[in-house]
Amino acid sequence: MASLYPLKDLPNKGQVWSWISFDVANQSFTLLVNTVLFSRVFTEVVSPGPGADERWSILFAASMLLTVIASPVAGAIADAKAWKREALLVTGVICAALTCALSLAGPGALWLAVLIYIPANVCFNLGENFLASFLPELARREDMGKVSGFSWACAYLAALVLLGITAAGLIALNAGTDPARWWPLFVFAGVWFFAFSVPTFLVLREKARPTGDRTNPVVAGFRRLADSARHTARYRDLLTLLVASFFYGVGMTVIVSFASILTRDFGFTGVQSVKFIALVTISGVVGTLVPTFVQDRFGHRRTTVALLVVWVAAVLAFYVYTRPLGAGAPAASLPVWPLWLFGNLIGFGLGSLGSANRAFVSYLTPPERTAECFGLWGLVFKLAAVGTIPFAIVKERLGMPQSMLVLAGFMVAGLVITLFVDEKRGAAAAAGSAVPSTNHPRAEKSESSSSGDKEQQEQTVIARLVLTLFIRKSKK
Repeated sequence: MASLYPLKDLPNKGQVWSWISFDVANQSFTLLVNTVLFSRVFTEVVSPGPGADERWSILFAASMLLTVIASPVAGAIADAKAWKREALLVTGVICAALTCALSLAGPGALWLAVLIYIPANVCFNLGENFLASFLPELARREDMGKVSGFSWACAYLAALVLLGITAAGLIALNAGTDPARWWPLFVFAGVWFFAFSVPTFLVLREKARPTGDRTNPVVAGFRRLADSARHTARYRDLLTLLVASFFYGVGMTVIVSFASILTRDFGFTGVQSVKFIALVTISGVVGTLVPTFVQDRFGHRRTTVALLVVWVAAVLAFYVYTRPLGAGAPAASLPVWPLWLFGNLIGFGLGSLGSANRAFVSYLTPPERTAECFGLWGLVFKLAAVGTIPFAIVKERLGMPQSMLVLAGFMVAGLVITLFVDEKRGAAAAAGSAVPSTNHPRAEKSESSSSGDKEQQEQTVIARLVLTLFIRKSKK
């Protein structure tokens, strides 16, 4: 069994476990607030009625837009001043406190909900960026997929515990069908967040040192961003991956922010929604095994492409399933059993793709710019929340099937762009060397120009094939 323990060969297990603890802590926000509870509280209690889904998507996207604005500068400042740990502490404490405060958002309290939720979600997402930026410090390049995947698996296991407690709470409160009575669960989510953050704050240490720039932190941050902008060509593979991440990040964001609303559309009660999310979470745990045990050997790009193929197939299958519906048609009229099957595929995709992407970005990130690069990573994933607006509008005005095609379109775009990321060349650029390009992590450092041309041709053929299949499917 010891051979299956992913961290067994790491010399800094205590540091890694303290880092994982924060991944466990912030599950209470991403799961209970963004995925299971608050979206329904907002659309059914705080601001119910026509257009509720659109208002929720605008609120969610607004918080993400603020995160987009803050992420690169905050990351550059954290690198310049070596403040990653302090930034993680501040954003974590604020988010935990505001999570508890969400319990105050009652019927009609729209602006109170806005004033609490937006800064809470901004702090949560900035904290995710700072947390991810520690990965290059904690793991060697050949271990990044393993460490990221194992941490993601621990977070998903924590999510199962959270869901069990939530289901028990809903039953105890007799509030499965009444979101107005869910407020104690927000207090619980905030306390959980703070409690599991404590080991991180006590044990995790930052290796980076300040650059020595004594200017104003904000000025120093913008200087670092300007310097990075001047060298974008050098890190073109990292930039290509970030562009691809934006497109498939839309799909992941839609699932997180609309999962509870979609289950409501299918007539699920609060307890049934929790059971469905639990199924998704269990599948997510299984999904994290891919980056944990496969990604470092199989290759980051190949792993990501394979997982995106699974995602696109699942979304298109869901389109076929919901195709009988039109605008305003009740989803509850469809048979429910296929939804549970899709839940497994969605969970597998979330767990595997999320962890694989974090490891892939770490693999291409220069060690001296971790917070800045993960600030940009946070920027694209949070900017992806803007994609929830067209999804919500199409869903509400044209129907669920058409919204699935919108979602599939984003995923296909991300898949095609990922095909043009050269991970070996990108890793060499991050390390400050000039190694000829190849797309397998254990390949030799030199290739003939003919093999490079062959690989480029293969990329083009695959990209055209994927686009053709998607276009044909959309026309049916």
